[in-house]
Amino acid sequence: MTIEAALKAAMDTIPDCIAAGYVDMETGMLLAANTLDADSADVLDVLAIAVANLFQGRGVSGFEELLRSAGVEEADNPGFGEIAVFSNDRLHIFLRTREYPDHAVCYICHNSANVALALTKSHLSLGPVAAAV
Repeated sequence: MTIEAALKAAMDTIPDCIAAGYVDMETGMLLAANTLDADSADVLDVLAIAVANLFQGRGVSGFEELLRSAGVEEADNPGFGEIAVFSNDRLHIFLRTREYPDHAVCYICHNSANVALALTKSHLSLGPVAAAV
């Protein structure tokens, strides 16, 4: 299965999902995408650059270091694996893959999506998406 097909299959299971992308955080490049409209494709291009800063930026890195120093998180853990961001009319879900910790999968859903179901379904999609890389 291609990465595009894996993203499409994931979108079909995630409620109100309108776009999916696969990002290499080292380069900030969008390696694959699947969208329902052109506007979402443009958003994914911008998100590809921002997602590395989201996972690896100073704020999140500092927070992760505080958790490690408090013994809450293991030292060899690559960091947060999942971040959800709500905007005015969208739910953005960012997931780091276990197989490739420098890669992230991004899903964009309408804000009408059932958040718990969207998070669960997006998390379940990680295996097939990473296997397609």
